[in-house]
Amino acid sequence: MTPRRQPAVRIAAGRRTRTIAPLLGLSLALVACSEDEPTECVSTRSYFEQDVWAQTLADDCLGCHTKSGAAKESNFVLVSPEENSDYLNVNYATFAKMAKLEYDGTSVLLLKPTGNEEHGGGVRFDEGSEPYNAFVRMIEQVDSPVECANEPDAAASFDGLEVSDEVATLRKATLTLAGRLPTPHEELRVELSGEPALDTVLDGIMREEAFYGWIKEVYNDKILTDRYFPRTDALDLLDEERYPNRYWFDAIADDNERDLAAQRANQAVAREVLELIAFVVREGRPFTEIVTADYMMFNPYSAKSYGVNIAFDNDADPNEFRPGQRAGLPHAGALTSHMFLNRFPTTDTNRNRHRARIILDVFLGMDVLRLASRPLDPSSIKEFNPTLNSSECTVCHEVIDPIAGTLQNWTDTGRYNPPEEGWHGDMLPPGFSSTDMPYAQKDRGATWLAQQLVTDGRFPIAVVRAMLAALTGSEALIEPRDPDAADYVARTNAARAQTKVLETIAQGFVDHNYDLRFVIRELVKTPYFRAVNIETSVDDEEKLAELSQLGSPNFLTPEQLHRRIEAVTGYPWRDRVDDEGFLLEFNEYRIFYGGIDSDTIVDRIREPNGIMANVAARMANEVACWTTAVDFVSPPAQRRLFPFVSLIHEPQDANGFEVPAAADAIRANIRYLHQRVLGEVLEPDDPEIDRTYHLFLEVWRDGKQGMADEIYSDRLPSSCAARRDLNTGEELPPAQRIDRDERYTIRAWMAVMSYLLADYRFLHL
Repeated sequence: MTPRRQPAVRIAAGRRTRTIAPLLGLSLALVACSEDEPTECVSTRSYFEQDVWAQTLADDCLGCHTKSGAAKESNFVLVSPEENSDYLNVNYATFAKMAKLEYDGTSVLLLKPTGNEEHGGGVRFDEGSEPYNAFVRMIEQVDSPVECANEPDAAASFDGLEVSDEVATLRKATLTLAGRLPTPHEELRVELSGEPALDTVLDGIMREEAFYGWIKEVYNDKILTDRYFPRTDALDLLDEERYPNRYWFDAIADDNERDLAAQRANQAVAREVLELIAFVVREGRPFTEIVTADYMMFNPYSAKSYGVNIAFDNDADPNEFRPGQRAGLPHAGALTSHMFLNRFPTTDTNRNRHRARIILDVFLGMDVLRLASRPLDPSSIKEFNPTLNSSECTVCHEVIDPIAGTLQNWTDTGRYNPPEEGWHGDMLPPGFSSTDMPYAQKDRGATWLAQQLVTDGRFPIAVVRAMLAALTGSEALIEPRDPDAADYVARTNAARAQTKVLETIAQGFVDHNYDLRFVIRELVKTPYFRAVNIETSVDDEEKLAELSQLGSPNFLTPEQLHRRIEAVTGYPWRDRVDDEGFLLEFNEYRIFYGGIDSDTIVDRIREPNGIMANVAARMANEVACWTTAVDFVSPPAQRRLFPFVSLIHEPQDANGFEVPAAADAIRANIRYLHQRVLGEVLEPDDPEIDRTYHLFLEVWRDGKQGMADEIYSDRLPSSCAARRDLNTGEELPPAQRIDRDERYTIRAWMAVMSYLLADYRFLHL
């Protein structure tokens, strides 16, 4: 066998070096390299992956040569990693088949990209170039593939990974999905019965109203229609001619009632798509209805604005949403929502292309902008209609323009108004992928498009990927395209392993009639949600790099942190009971803590910066101050934070000797707080318990000395005193109030609470 050039990436394997190619085998005749061969063995599959796919096909060919690209009608159609986890096998077979098609003894795979035969994509590389030579070598091996002995054929495994047990997983899932801590009964069920009980408990959690709020939050991050809630009037965006009653509340005489009705109508219109998504999940309907639904959601107030006749149980309940239809309009779930269409508007020159791009991104997980290199060289465009004829443009426009045509009946303001003169003749005809929309469907183009979206194999994958990002704070992994990168193998293995897991869940999603709860339940049980650490026995750098991409070490969003604070302490972080909370209000810390406003700020910050760190520190101090004394007002059995101690539990006597009973009670409560605040179950003699106890002890000692020296007062700062109920704002009876801290135990416990609330494990997923 002739020696091969060295591949881009290798790891040590015994006494020799071998390439990494975690690929599934093909049923092809293979030629093996013997173990004692002096030259390094590079298999055909490794060569295809590293030198043909990664270097040329993925970056230079995939944009057009896909089932929806400019070359979709050719015999050389490739698949992307997002479409099929087995994409390398599929593309290898496609390459091998095309390699055998020749003109005058030369493969078309060499003739077309060099411009020696007509090629719609133009010249892609020159004869004698590195890509050309790689194609030559690959074509030579098609009939006699090379296999290297002992080459691995599996992607990354989860061996060496520490994952949380079922009870810890339940806690994390409950906080994430419902914004609360699991009940003792839920924990006991899961502890006794393991994963089957976890499934059952999770199913119950995913039927709580808080869960539907989380779903709306997740999808608003994608469709951003909360731009119109609550600050921008959504009602102003409605078509005045079609909805003349949109301001029906103007007839209300009482100013307060009129303002309240206007607010409730506006909010319902603004969130109609999010309410549709929540309704589909709540009712257990196939999740495909988020785009195929022949209805929209209305509450009693928005129904009057739209002129929709719906029977409500309570005409004054703004939270009662029911499905209904707008007269004379074809419905297609989110696609025909006024708010969705206004949030992603169009222009006379854009012609719905922006909307088409967003639809592909949100519902199929396809980023059209990644199909071609950007920015384009204007000098390379020589056609009068480049979006239709120039290969530099058609790589994207072949995908988005047909979809844009299916939306032709909807104006820039979301008004249904089919064009009298038909669609633009200088664009591709309306359709989806390689299917043209039947002319008979022209007045219901969005409805026809919705059916194409939900029957596309990318729809379930996109939903699974969206839920993965929502649960972990991390987007789904993407395979690297630079085989020369130091971490290429690790990232490739990790991405392929994840893709296989997600595709399995996606298939189950389809098999379970598109039940979103199934997706979330299965993702919660994966290492992507449960990973907590890497075992110390793992010392291989490649393996460490693979496993380091699991888990969810991401900063909580402002909304998530707000809910976690309230779940743990019983009270939100806010000044007054009628405030939303510092982390929810735009004029407070919502944006500073990495949140979005769905308008100009649409991307969350997931890596903490200095401002976010300071906000977290302030939160820890203020929440500890406000909630500690208040918790001591309640009887021990009703306390959330301090059930094992009282204000008289001091760790030492006046002579500095430890008081065993008091010290034991303090340690027991510290252990309890570690579990409640951080979710960690520690042994009584764990070093973490010792550290927290010494913090309590030192603060208490300093305070006692300070009061003895009359440096400190025994009076608590007004914000830290217990004078009112933090949920109702009502003053506490004088006998229950706590204004003083004569033993300095309250302030010592405040220090402990501040310490725990500022901990990494409290602030991260």
